[in-house]
Amino acid sequence: MCGIAGIMRRDDYPVDRAALLRMQGVLTSRGPDDQGILIDGRLGFAHTRLAILDSTFGQQPMMLPDRKLSIVFNGEIYNHRELRTELAAKGYRFTTDHSDTEVLLHGFREWFGDLPSHLRGMYAFAIWDGQNLFLARDRVGKKPLFVYEDDRVLLFASTPAAICAALPEKPKIDRDALYGYLAYGYTLSQTPLKGIVEFPPSTMIQANPRRVLAAPHHVSENTTTVDVDIFTQLIIDAVRIRLDADVPLGCFLSGGIDSSLIAAIAQKELSKRGERLKTFCVSMPDISYDEAVHARRVAEHIGSEHYELHAEPHVEADLLNLTQLMGEPFADSSILPTYWLSCATRKHVKVTLSGDGGDEVFAGYERYIAARTLRAHAWWLSKCPVIPFRTGEKSLLAKYHRMVTAARMPVGMKQYLSLVRLFNDEQIRLLGVDEPNSIADHDAVGAYSDPAASARQWDLLNYLPGDLLRKVDRASMAVGLEVRSPLLDDKVLNASLASDFKSLLSGWQTKPLLREVARPFLPETIIRRKKMGFAIPLGKWFNGSLQTMLRRWLLDEPYLGAIGLHREMIENLMYEHSRGREHTHRLFSLLSLAMWLAWVETPTR
Repeated sequence: MCGIAGIMRRDDYPVDRAALLRMQGVLTSRGPDDQGILIDGRLGFAHTRLAILDSTFGQQPMMLPDRKLSIVFNGEIYNHRELRTELAAKGYRFTTDHSDTEVLLHGFREWFGDLPSHLRGMYAFAIWDGQNLFLARDRVGKKPLFVYEDDRVLLFASTPAAICAALPEKPKIDRDALYGYLAYGYTLSQTPLKGIVEFPPSTMIQANPRRVLAAPHHVSENTTTVDVDIFTQLIIDAVRIRLDADVPLGCFLSGGIDSSLIAAIAQKELSKRGERLKTFCVSMPDISYDEAVHARRVAEHIGSEHYELHAEPHVEADLLNLTQLMGEPFADSSILPTYWLSCATRKHVKVTLSGDGGDEVFAGYERYIAARTLRAHAWWLSKCPVIPFRTGEKSLLAKYHRMVTAARMPVGMKQYLSLVRLFNDEQIRLLGVDEPNSIADHDAVGAYSDPAASARQWDLLNYLPGDLLRKVDRASMAVGLEVRSPLLDDKVLNASLASDFKSLLSGWQTKPLLREVARPFLPETIIRRKKMGFAIPLGKWFNGSLQTMLRRWLLDEPYLGAIGLHREMIENLMYEHSRGREHTHRLFSLLSLAMWLAWVETPTR
């Protein structure tokens, strides 16, 4: 687990070592254990290391003894031991003890563009062969990779902030990307900084001349019958291979079915070695947002060494810090409790397992059921009155409001996207941001007969990498904590995608398959427990202790006004929220945006 960065010159100028060092400095929190620089001709690599495997010999950048291949790598390859054995049998000689980084180098020489198909893990890496640069990112986008290029240079890094450190000044704001951010709370592909793009998941390229070596493949509709025993064994294996670490390891435990199942299996596997799993939950100050009692019940059931950590909210300082480390705005407020949990967990371990991906892989969102309901009943739901609500986002009235609003949209993915939008088109227009000339064809993923399957596919391609995995990566790596996600293992995901979706989501119950898998491991109360989500009482804070701070950033500071956002619309959102109408997530998105704009105005050096 690390931070990576690099510079490839396309002209006759040498690589700027000072620029590499600046990029490296921005990434220090992602790799506090070690750092390295490599300059080889027109290529420069920078690396910061969080040492998890082979701390003695796994330093990076790594170059093979013949000096013909070098690499910087962020992530973990969980099947590295099997690949090492296979490559050694083919005659490859290893100089490290058990470094997965060296496995990538020899694997690239053996399999070239087919290398990703051999990997089980999370990764973003860059390989240099003396003439060309190769970039790759894992299947679902667990590990980040951003790229900037022009006729003279190609820059890449784990964050946009690190790329900006190598540029003479920060790029201009991309208003089309800003529109996407306001719509969904995150950006994909084009970042809000012109010229800095996010490298797509499940992709490997040769940089110059540009050549795609591996690309995402379309997932067709499937009718394979689900086998609970097969999925049970796949998940057990996914957990088992993620217990490989040379440092203390634990597990996030919320008391929900996803993290509880992972913790139960991990404890069972570790007990075979005579070890005990450390589990971690964070106790929230508001009882309605606190899952600690459920986590405690699971920990007692599985016999883990449980730590109940108390959140220490410093919303403004923590959000500013995260924004500066990321170099991008981010509108999911659960990044804050994830960061607080990571801070507390890092005091005990360097690696933790999590239940991330369970909702996407095993159909855990109620909105998938809503997508089916809209397909069947939009004709009459669209005639129901739209009633403004002054209750929480999860209330029945709030759900009714979203359903009748979505029913008025054209049939297809636009109905589902209406359910997950942050700001709708009219609200964005009132904020002062114009609709882009070209908008992604969201209906392109809607090729399934089951609208819930189309919704799940959109989430896998957009929400999972753009929001959930980004949140966990940025919050955990800000404190040098590695998070591993067994439910996103390639074999588990493949089995899910090959299954008849109706068997993954039947009737009105979410995650029926995963509940059956969990039944031998967990109490029935946990198996039947409804999804709560990882949230904080931010809406209450915005009307109380954080009201002054919110007003200062959104109205008193010049940042939002400087990019043309309309003060009247922002004031109206704040007023309505203070009067009980729910705008927590919209206000948080504007707060994050304002803090990011303050960072944009700060000179890079």
